[in-house]
Amino acid sequence: MIVRKLILAGSMLAISGAAQAWVPGGNEIKPGYEFKKPGLTPIPGDISFDNNGRATPMAGPNPVFLGFEGISQYDGAALGRNFIPSDGIAAAGRTQIMQTTNGGIAVYDKATGVRTSLVSDNAFWQGLGQAGSSGDQRVMYNEMANRWIVIGFGANAKDIQIAVSQTSNALGPYKVTQFEGFNGGFFAPIADYPTLAIDRNAVYIGTNDFGAATPGGTRSFRGTTLNVIPLGDLFGAAPTAANRQAFVTPFVSGSPTNDFTRGFAIQGVNSRENSSTGNIMAVSINDFAVSRYDVLNAGTGADVRTAGVDVGSTYTFNSPGRQPAAIAANQRIIDTLDDRIGSSVYEYDGKLYGVHTITPVGQDETRVRYYVIDQATNAVLDEGEIGEAGYDYYQGSLAVNRLGQVVIGYNRSGLNPTDGRITLLARVFHTQADGTLVQKGSEHVLKVSLTDDYHNGSIFGQPAAGRQRWQDYSSVSLDPLDPHGFWVQGGFAREYNLPQFGHPNGTGGSRWGTYIAGLSVGGVPEPQTWAMFILGFGLIGASVRRRRPAVVVS
Repeated sequence: MIVRKLILAGSMLAISGAAQAWVPGGNEIKPGYEFKKPGLTPIPGDISFDNNGRATPMAGPNPVFLGFEGISQYDGAALGRNFIPSDGIAAAGRTQIMQTTNGGIAVYDKATGVRTSLVSDNAFWQGLGQAGSSGDQRVMYNEMANRWIVIGFGANAKDIQIAVSQTSNALGPYKVTQFEGFNGGFFAPIADYPTLAIDRNAVYIGTNDFGAATPGGTRSFRGTTLNVIPLGDLFGAAPTAANRQAFVTPFVSGSPTNDFTRGFAIQGVNSRENSSTGNIMAVSINDFAVSRYDVLNAGTGADVRTAGVDVGSTYTFNSPGRQPAAIAANQRIIDTLDDRIGSSVYEYDGKLYGVHTITPVGQDETRVRYYVIDQATNAVLDEGEIGEAGYDYYQGSLAVNRLGQVVIGYNRSGLNPTDGRITLLARVFHTQADGTLVQKGSEHVLKVSLTDDYHNGSIFGQPAAGRQRWQDYSSVSLDPLDPHGFWVQGGFAREYNLPQFGHPNGTGGSRWGTYIAGLSVGGVPEPQTWAMFILGFGLIGASVRRRRPAVVVS
């Protein structure tokens, strides 16, 4: 079911004063915006695992042409990097799929789904001369340069490291650079939850900054940083962050001078548009809305942030997700995370597309809300929710291609014993001329969990112990060679680590898995969209002939 709210293109945005404020006076952040990294929990005692390349191609319903398992927690155990949550992301290159998780990095053959490489995150970064990894990795493929980019924490989580392939081969070779993401004079600083986006001008990496006031003290939220790195600096002969522009927005508890307009979990917008403006989306720190602003002259050294504003309808806090577990205490424990925009945001034809997990006001079930926003005016062209009574929908992600076709992937779960297990699904949409999205075809089931009682960190048949982290992000990426091609990556629950499930020396806990599916949505766009598409290619071609290339590839 999709509930939609349309705000006409000519209407103006809803500013923060119209949103549901959390703290009267507006000088505090919403509760729940925590330091995430302690949740990257090592699981000891996993002495049984498999590493048999479970990436077996599986047929799926149209338009799903290929589906295969990605990295699992069992793989992490085999690598000595057994963590929760998974935090998986996958991207498509010319002939390969590359996937990163907390603990592992894998490469798959794009035609068959066969895994051709699996290494630990530590091994990957140490092979590039770095000290190691603390997790939170992301990967993208830059089709303009035909190269891969991988980011994540350094061995010290205050640092952000960046690896750039020297060819289109995900197996390397790579060159690497690193910068200090956050310090601020605090103790044990962390540049948490690094995000990643690419346009024609720059690479954008946002961080949530945490640090302790005293040695051994508790890390608290200290603000955010948006790092803007010129594109040519990373995709030239040798990557460098020397010309990085860091926009730091400090937060001081109780201070009336805090700037809340920069948002939490800052997401740059992936764009092929021929513009010098970088677009930014996040969620508001102190109310329930999406934050929008731009970076003018992005990647030039004269970068300037515009003022931030709130857009979209209000919502409220997210509650844990449901599942049909036999133990009543485990039926509502899945951590659906907060309202942050955890996945990539895209621009197409002057429109910005994004999703996140929300709970409508007055309801108690999470939904995946999507937005289409006019880049120039911040008018909300379309706003809709994917959801259904009795189920929770969460961990959404999307991508949009040059035809205005959109794929949204997400998880769903509920109490219904027939179909309530955590399930990875996807829907296909087309963009109308007015910016509204129209769903094409039915909902596509990609992968159903192998258990109806996911509770990681405690054993089979017992009540859940501790916070039940699911995943902090998922991904949908575009296929650089197929104009209709999309690749969805998300999570599902694997079988319990027990002898009866094929693990002779298993310790009894449930384990996460990831799944990757290829979709070719095909079809011809709406007549208005097709006309804009043809016109757009003509304008882009003319502009490219006039404009100096943004990237020089050696």
